[in-house]
This record gives sequence, structure tokens and C-alpha cells, in this order.
Amino acid sequence: MKKIDTKQYVDEFYKRIAEDNKVSDEEKQRAVAYSLGYTDEDIELGGDLGLGCGNPIQNAKLKDGEWLLDLGCGKGVDVFKAAREMHGTGKAVGIDRLPEMIERANFIRDKRGFDNADFLVSDIDDINLPDNTFDVVISNCVINLLEDKEKVYKEIFRVLKPGGRVSISDIIQIKKLPDDILADPIFHAT
Repeated sequence: MKKIDTKQYVDEFYKRIAEDNKVSDEEKQRAVAYSLGYTDEDIELGGDLGLGCGNPIQNAKLKDGEWLLDLGCGKGVDVFKAAREMHGTGKAVGIDRLPEMIERANFIRDKRGFDNADFLVSDIDDINLPDNTFDVVISNCVINLLEDKEKVYKEIFRVLKPGGRVSISDIIQIKKLPDDILADPIFHAT
């Protein structure tokens, strides 16, 4: 079986999404968002609710003044949702390896006036942020896209403050996939 350059394919797949500012099927995207616990108010924040597979903010139990990090934030919907819920000195930070995603997230942030949201280009398996910085780390259907998940989790616990919390929505594989699926790059990006 031919080895796929997963990272390159995933980057190209999500770069196209970042550069496309229109929703392909808004009605379906809303239906999925509602099924995951997002509200109309969340949907109006912007970002792209069609890329996640859960709602990590629901279980994060955010408190005023906390600092949150979103791994693989995309266009930032979970960062905006967190920023809206946190007050005072609270801050929500999103990282994504694609500059195009960060550019879109910053555009939405500036347009919506979220002063307590920041976005940075960074790999989630090599986070360019200091140790013990965040009270909460979240991720929404991103960790599955990386081959070295152990490295991601080491980074999560490095940037997390002692006693901090993690809330991850993701997909898992419970049995071996057929070779034809493993050979198809689209399944590595979705």
C-alpha cells in the first residue's frame, strides 16, 4: 500500500476551506451544529461549525478569568464561544498550523470585536507557547488528523497549568480500516 503524505494532504484540504468564505450547505451545517449543542448565537459568531465533531466548550466548565487554548482552531468558532463566556482577565487563544485559517479567524475577531481572543500559527504537536499557561485546553476533531498523538498530549500537558482541564471532542478508530480507505487521502483529512 502506497504511503500517503498525510500532513501535506490535510494542509491542502483545510487550506481550500480557509480560502473559501462561503458555506457549501448552510442548512446541513446548522443541523449538525444544533445536534452538537451549538445555538443560533454560536452560529452567528462566525468560524466554521461544519469542521468539528463535537462541542468541547460544553464540557470545559469555563470560569471567569481563565485562559483557554484551542488546538487546531480553524476559523475560530470555539475560541469565540469561549471568549464570549469568559470575562475579566479571561482570554481564549486559538492555534492552527495554517496561516490561512489564522488570517480568517483574525478577520472575524476584528469584525466582531473580540478583545479577549487571540490566534497564532502553530503546530499542535509543537506548540510555540510557554509552559503552564492555560487553565483549559480544548480541541474539536483535530488530534485524529495527526500521526503522533502522544506528542500532542505531551504538549497539552506542558502548556496546561497544574490542576488545569482538558476537553476534547474527536473521533476514534475501534477496529482496523480496510486498505482501500487507508489508501484514500480524503479519509485522512475528514
